[in-house]
Amino acid sequence: METTEKIVEAYVRYVRHWATIPNVRCDGQQEIDLIAVDPTSGKHYHIETSVSVSQGFSKLTAKTFDPELRKQRVHQASMRRTLGFFVDHKFGTKAVKDKLAKYGFSESDNHKIIVTWGWTEDAKTAAKIAGIELWDFREIIRDIASEIRDARSYFTDDTLRTINLYVQATEGAARSIRTASNPQEFGRRAPARVIDNQKNSAPFWVYRNSVVRRARLHRAACTYCNDGAGMHRVGSRYNDEWRPFASERDAKAFLASTGYDDAKNCGVCMGPR
Repeated sequence: METTEKIVEAYVRYVRHWATIPNVRCDGQQEIDLIAVDPTSGKHYHIETSVSVSQGFSKLTAKTFDPELRKQRVHQASMRRTLGFFVDHKFGTKAVKDKLAKYGFSESDNHKIIVTWGWTEDAKTAAKIAGIELWDFREIIRDIASEIRDARSYFTDDTLRTINLYVQATEGAARSIRTASNPQEFGRRAPARVIDNQKNSAPFWVYRNSVVRRARLHRAACTYCNDGAGMHRVGSRYNDEWRPFASERDAKAFLASTGYDDAKNCGVCMGPR
């Protein structure tokens, strides 16, 4: 099981609170990365993870998938980054469908998800038509960090513990730098950095991702918000939407209006819902 797959499973279990079964073997030497079931709704999810940070192959594309080109070493990487590869090879084979049926999946209850490092607009459109959800791996990391940032419990899961240690170490390093530059700040948690963006300035923001049906209410100063610029400070390049609100009440009203099961306050800047 690759590290990225472990992180995705940790996200699904800890953040989404779904039951999971990883690495399900099928006939014909095929394997399903992750099966998940939402105990609340009873919905079944088939999740495949393909993450690459290579500049040329990081994004999922809508280019035509050619099984013959996939056999050629020079084209293998590009073919595996096409939506068609997942439709034909990961979700569409008889071996995979037969195995999923044994776990209670059906034609009407088989929610397909691809976790990847970004995607092209064409791939997003094609995935929607094919009934496939796209999850951005970077968003998953951020959501895990947000959920466990203030947790004080001991994580026995190696993946969660590693991310938790990284978050705590990063926070500690930042506090050390602030303390060294201003000893009076010792023991006080400094506010998150805010990007100077007067055009979009507002005290509260709601991040909404219609693809994964997730929404979060943030304060403008939150490191995950940065006045609507997001953690990566690139506006809505990777995110569906950031909406500004003049009051917390209006922001919460919009949060509730999304109708998403996964809609809540940011665990870092707002506290629990």
